[in-house]
Amino acid sequence: MQTRLSPECKKFIGLQVITAGNIAKVSQQNQVCRNTVYTQKLRVQAAVNNAFLEPNPEEQILFHLPVTKPFLRQVVLGMSLICKASYRNIQTLLNDVFDTQMSLGTIFNINDAACHKAAKYKASYCLASVKQSASDEIYHRNKPHLAVVDVTSRYCASLAREDGRDAETWSIHLLDLIEQGFDPDVNISDYGSGMVCAFKEVLPDTEHRFDHFHLIKVCKELVRYLKNRKKSALTHQNKLLQGMERAKQKRKGHTLSVKLAHASKATARAEDLYRHVSTLSSWLQYDILQLPGHNPIDREMLFDFVMEELSTVADSLPRIAAFVASLKHQKENLLAASHVLNQEFQQIAARYRVTAQDVWDVCYVTRYDNQTPKYHNKVDALASQLGSRFEEIEEEVLSAIAATPRCSSIVENFNSRLRPYLDPRKQITSKRLELVRFYLNHQVFLRSEHSYMQGKTPAEVLTGTPHPNWLEMMGFKRFKRAA
Repeated sequence: MQTRLSPECKKFIGLQVITAGNIAKVSQQNQVCRNTVYTQKLRVQAAVNNAFLEPNPEEQILFHLPVTKPFLRQVVLGMSLICKASYRNIQTLLNDVFDTQMSLGTIFNINDAACHKAAKYKASYCLASVKQSASDEIYHRNKPHLAVVDVTSRYCASLAREDGRDAETWSIHLLDLIEQGFDPDVNISDYGSGMVCAFKEVLPDTEHRFDHFHLIKVCKELVRYLKNRKKSALTHQNKLLQGMERAKQKRKGHTLSVKLAHASKATARAEDLYRHVSTLSSWLQYDILQLPGHNPIDREMLFDFVMEELSTVADSLPRIAAFVASLKHQKENLLAASHVLNQEFQQIAARYRVTAQDVWDVCYVTRYDNQTPKYHNKVDALASQLGSRFEEIEEEVLSAIAATPRCSSIVENFNSRLRPYLDPRKQITSKRLELVRFYLNHQVFLRSEHSYMQGKTPAEVLTGTPHPNWLEMMGFKRFKRAA
């Protein structure tokens, strides 16, 4: 009876035939057929060839990933907060990438458990270091979400979904923040009446400064509207001109002459109105509201001039009239930032024994790019006047400008990061909102122009001390590759 060859015997035959090369002799010595010898020879040759093949870099294993239940929970939470993925998209990822099924209820429970853990950190930070804050109201499905953000660190001190935005509602939230040490020197906001009243009542010593962002936005929208109106008038005129050419060929050109004359006048009026308002809005944005600029007296004179010029054309469009009325009511608040700067500049002038106007001249120069000839020409003139004091004064001026925010763009930036988490088809719960606030406060800035924020989270900038990764704060053990 023929016995099956053992693996060791097959290996011996393969190595023997590779070494000796005589198949007949190896067949006789091992009492096997030549086909068996041929088979083992081919297997040994294939094994040797595979051993010396260059591995494909694309198929090379980089590291092994231990997929456990806690790891999948991290994936679910990361997809929800980092990628802003819906529950069904998370389901699809787990199925397509990990070949794992997970119910919607399980995904909800993972997020709900994270909400409870995030709530523990709600009042864990002292807010006494917040000196400049910005507040705003963001609407989602006809419900206001009240937000207060630290300007320096971008830390969101409060984020709550409410049914209203009256003074009483804002006061309750401010009182909760005061318990954490919240007492800023300055708060910047829009003209929300409830918010303004609450700050005046609860934090009477806090200077309430109205932002320029919304006014500049309205101004730019007005200029864009007038530009589109001018283009529409020009398009209408061109169509009439084309119609006139066709009518002339039929000897009926006189039928459109009156309409064309009116259209030409309308186009000219629209062009003049656009240029007039565009120039005035440019002065308003860059010469009156921009911090690097003129002294407060010159700003007020220029503001009054812009107001008078806009008033002369206010009757032509209700939209311009509404903008003029808004400017009249906001003059004092819009120019408040320049008066704050003036106080700082007077102190700088006293320290360096120069006039306040000299400091304002240095301030005006900082609006130019320091790589342009215009900047250097003006700097040379001031340097010859102020001598070695110029560079020191310029440094202090730049520091004063940086410390005098005029816009609530910080909280608007926070709102833009919050928006992706707000599904337009669904309400967001207070627990979920608190989880999002926790994540945004403890996630590292991807990029920043400010060196003190690079590689740090808002919470680290606020407290000055590092903290664990947000997943570790949630109780997870992060995966780390082997060294």
